[in-house]
Amino acid sequence: MWGSESTEGQPLDGRQPSWGEVGRTALADARVATLVTGGCPAPSIPTIVRVEPGAEAHAQFWLEPSSPTVARLSRWPMATLVVAAPLPFRTLALTGAVRSGSDDGSACRAFDLVPTSARLVGARAQAIRLEEFLGAEPDPLRREAAAILRHLAAAHAAELLGCLRAHGYVEAVAVVPRTLNRYGIELVALSNHGVQNVWLAFPEGPVATLHDVGPGLRTVLMCRCRSRQTE
Repeated sequence: MWGSESTEGQPLDGRQPSWGEVGRTALADARVATLVTGGCPAPSIPTIVRVEPGAEAHAQFWLEPSSPTVARLSRWPMATLVVAAPLPFRTLALTGAVRSGSDDGSACRAFDLVPTSARLVGARAQAIRLEEFLGAEPDPLRREAAAILRHLAAAHAAELLGCLRAHGYVEAVAVVPRTLNRYGIELVALSNHGVQNVWLAFPEGPVATLHDVGPGLRTVLMCRCRSRQTE
């Protein structure tokens, strides 16, 4: 059986990703970011940059040598890098020192942002302890999660609804799979009384791959059947 909990977006100790894991996953998924530079009394200036996760939780980004941002960083080598973050947040903001690297062969210069602070921002802001962010790892299911969630919604909504009712949400009339990670799956339960987020934890979690999930759940999560809607 899955363990179920109603959740308002707070990690359940040992049963949901820590804020550090959420942040590291957001950075690992990012390919573009907004770089905010400037120092007192100069105003902050945003620049869109290509970004990749670097070693030791650093964020690596690239700038053309002629970019005005390079000149600003030479005078004030501190910046904030903002990337998209998973729900219920909108962005991950990393602030830290910027170190210049080498060219990448495409006439761009690489830079490393060494985080000194990290926070998730949405309807509310959530600071991430720096040691937690640096010590966390990105979620191993992140590359396949979106496709699995789409398939569950299209082909297995009735099974998810039955699972939800079996966990006590008997008034649910519909369900939408929302997030999937190494700890479990979050569902949105709809009833005549409103909407509720429900977290179903993997009994075997946290898992490294879907093969670590129990056979009953693994069959559904790894299913690639065609939904009736697409036949």
